[in-house]
Amino acid sequence: MKKLVIGSLAAVLVTTAALAYETRHPNLRDAYGAAENAIHHIEAAQANNKGLEFGGHAEKAIDALRHAQQELIEADKWNSEHHR
Repeated sequence: MKKLVIGSLAAVLVTTAALAYETRHPNLRDAYGAAENAIHHIEAAQANNKGLEFGGHAEKAIDALRHAQQELIEADKWNSEHHR
């Protein structure tokens, strides 16, 4: 349960940071959305699994997807800076 609360707080922080930035490159925007969709599916699986966390692997997958989203934002920022 503690991991779920910490994960949820981290999700809010990452989501808040992501909302402050609008991805310009359409493919990177789509990839970001796909990662967000995957996160929602994993969270739904956790909720439907009556609180069992899939041995911690589902939370690790969510963390990896959130990290991927941050990398997509950084990639888009780099692209915007170097291709005007």
